[in-house]
Parts: sequence; C-alpha cells; structure tokens
Amino acid sequence: MIVLAVFAAAWACSGVLLSGGAAGFALLPVLISGTLLAWGWRRTGMVPSRGPHVGKLVGRWSAAEGVAILIASYVLQRLHREELIFSVTVIIIGLHFFPLARGIPVPLYHATGAAFVSLGLVALLLPGAQQAVVVCLGAALILWGTVLVAMLRAGTGMMVATSRD
Repeated sequence: MIVLAVFAAAWACSGVLLSGGAAGFALLPVLISGTLLAWGWRRTGMVPSRGPHVGKLVGRWSAAEGVAILIASYVLQRLHREELIFSVTVIIIGLHFFPLARGIPVPLYHATGAAFVSLGLVALLLPGAQQAVVVCLGAALILWGTVLVAMLRAGTGMMVATSRD
C-alpha cells in the first residue's frame, strides 16, 4: 500500500502543478498520503503478508506496463497527439492491475484497474488541455481510495493480500 500512496501523491502533485496551482499546494498530496499511511499503520499495526512470488509478478507486469507506456508515448508523439499521452498512460496502468489482482491475489485491484481504465476513456473525451489535469487528479483519488479500502479491510481482519507459500 505504501507504493500506491506514493504514486497517488505523485499523480496529485503533477495534477496540481499542471493545473497552474501554486507549487506550495503540491505538498498537500504528500501530506494526504502520509496521513493515510500513518492512520492505516496505527489502525492495523501490520503490513499484509506477501509471498515471494509477489515481487516477481509485480516486476514482470510493471516492466510490461513501462514498455507499453513508452511505445504508446512514442507513437502518439509521432502522430502529433501528445495531449493523449496521459489518458493512454492511465489506461495502460489500469490494465496492469488486472493480472496483479489475480496473481497476488488482491481482488480490490480489479476495481482499481477498472477505475483507471474508465478514467482514461472518459479523459479521452475531454479537450486536450484538460486531459492531463483530470487524469492526474483522478488517478490520485483512485489510488487513495484503494489504499483506504485496503486499510479498512485489514483493520477488520480481512486479508488484503494472501501468501501462496
């Protein structure tokens, strides 16, 4: 969940800066992520167990995600459609959550992936200048929501992730 909270802060900081907000406001997402993680740690007192397969699985799918984003960005730049890069990137990120949801397993990631793909598709309908801000802030909200739900489930004894060993 730490990684998701860090990425949420990064997405939100980008959204704040792309929207023309003051640089000082970019600290707010960092505070939100930090507070959410501190609350979750205090509430649950532990990190969900993870089997040794998780690192390999996440590494493989993250590498595939990275390659897909690079290829999509290159193609969109060559087509002079740079304004679509954020929307397409968030769709690719959403797709990468589906194999993680099954392989780790974390069923919550199905909803996270679907929300990311939906966000990207909706953003494609927006004017180019608005796409980046909507995608960045929307992605942050989705990730914060995922972290919050995972923390609440962990606090009730429901496992967020299970170990296969």
